[in-house]
Order: sequence, then structure tokens, then C-alpha cells
Amino acid sequence: MSPDPQRLRVEVDAQRCMGSGNCGYWAAEVFDLGEDQVAVVVGDPDEHRDRVRLAAEHCPTHAISLVSPG
Repeated sequence: MSPDPQRLRVEVDAQRCMGSGNCGYWAAEVFDLGEDQVAVVVGDPDEHRDRVRLAAEHCPTHAISLVSPG
């Protein structure tokens, strides 16, 4: 099954992520830190688009990329 082209896609670059937790501060419903202290997506970004955008903007290492629908 291919991804829905209408949904916001969030990618975290594990090599860049330093585990600061800023993403969880801005969008706790969507981000958490995994056991390796790298950010992971745990919620639906579409339900919290504004917060996800803030998390990406405030990521100190720019490890979060957003791919908008369309």
C-alpha cells in the first residue's frame, strides 16, 4: 500500500538528531525520543500540523523534514 498523497509526511534524520527533545516540547502528541534518544514520530502529524511545523522550525539540528501533501 502506498502512502496517502494528501497526508503530511514527517521524516527525522537520525544522523542529525541530537535528542534535545525540542520536538516533543512543541508537538508532544506527535514526537517522542526512542531508546537511542533519537526523535521518533508516535502520533498523527495531520492532526497537529501547526505544532509539527513549529517543531521542525525549532529543531536545533534541522533533523525534521516535512513533506506537504500535493
